[in-house]
Amino acid sequence: MAIQLKIDRVLQGSFDLKALNLLFVFQVNCPGCFIYGFPLVNKLYWKYRESGLNVLGLSTAFEDFEYNTAISTELLLTQRQTVGATRQALGENYAQAIDFPIAIDQLTTGTALATSANIDLVCEAIAGFGNSSRPEQEALRQKVKAYLQKSVQTSATFTLNHLPGTPTFLLVDQNLQLLDGWFGHTPEADVIQRIEKHINTRNQVTQELCK
Repeated sequence: MAIQLKIDRVLQGSFDLKALNLLFVFQVNCPGCFIYGFPLVNKLYWKYRESGLNVLGLSTAFEDFEYNTAISTELLLTQRQTVGATRQALGENYAQAIDFPIAIDQLTTGTALATSANIDLVCEAIAGFGNSSRPEQEALRQKVKAYLQKSVQTSATFTLNHLPGTPTFLLVDQNLQLLDGWFGHTPEADVIQRIEKHINTRNQVTQELCK
């Protein structure tokens, strides 16, 4: 399954896809993203940057749109300022550095997002869709259309991939094919195991190709 990545603009670093990428999807008004997400992802960035893991952060918004903005994200990156619930939980400033590239999810409306092309993309990513009957496929298309249309404001990457919330972590290849993914607080040892599995697989393939 390919992830649909829709970026408004890049705020920090070079947001280029490589052979193995960890996409960290967060909201600035999300204390859990700062407690469980940023420290771990920053550590992974430094630990595996020479081993082939490309770490990328995507600032999104699916709620609290007055806080989860590009401006709030820029203030976080340039002045380490926090907002909303994050400020209440952690204080006015975030103490840790954020070293990896950061981009902004594309802010849009449900109506604008519910195009035939996007509906098809979402449906095709659903297991068994291609084997369903034509009436079943059409019924599912209508459900997806209603799902996309329901939001007055939404973010394209978050909504098109039907992500469960933030923080969400997605391992993808250079073609945005989903290799692994998880949501919320996950033990560091489990995350490292997942990542190293794909790094080792990638290295084995490279060695085979070089023989």
